[in-house]
Amino acid sequence: MVRWGLRFCACAGLIAMIGFSGRDVGVAEAQTPEVSPVPAAGTPEAEGIIFERQQLMKQLDEDADTLGRIVAGELPADKLAPTAKAIADGARDSLAAFRQKVPGGRAKPEVWSNYPDYLARMEAFAQKSDEMARIAGTGNMAATISVMGEALPCKQCHDVYREKARQPTQ
Repeated sequence: MVRWGLRFCACAGLIAMIGFSGRDVGVAEAQTPEVSPVPAAGTPEAEGIIFERQQLMKQLDEDADTLGRIVAGELPADKLAPTAKAIADGARDSLAAFRQKVPGGRAKPEVWSNYPDYLARMEAFAQKSDEMARIAGTGNMAATISVMGEALPCKQCHDVYREKARQPTQ
């Protein structure tokens, strides 16, 4: 199910805050991807898919920021499990949203021209964030922190597959 109002990855800051080493996270080879038929560019259906992806990413960003504040001690530790679960849910929703190959938004053309790699990264994100949520569900903050770098590979993916934000003109 799609969650509206979603936000994606203040991950670069989060990863920096937890001291992620910057090493590349291993990505499994994707199997033959299941891709839905592509709606024509500029149609309401295509624009809706792009909007959905943007909202999912925005929420993931917000949730990752919240997680960073929890592990930094700025927010209560009892928010750890639900926040990690929200990230895992958002990762799965994002994976589903990108199964329809609709160019647009801030997704670079490389998402579609190198789709097996992109899909493998999204599948790894969903799997590793599920694992992080499982660990966070135990309440073990240290163990959760130890997997955050691999569970939140936002920057590594964004560097390759996302257009930089446009700066407002003055």
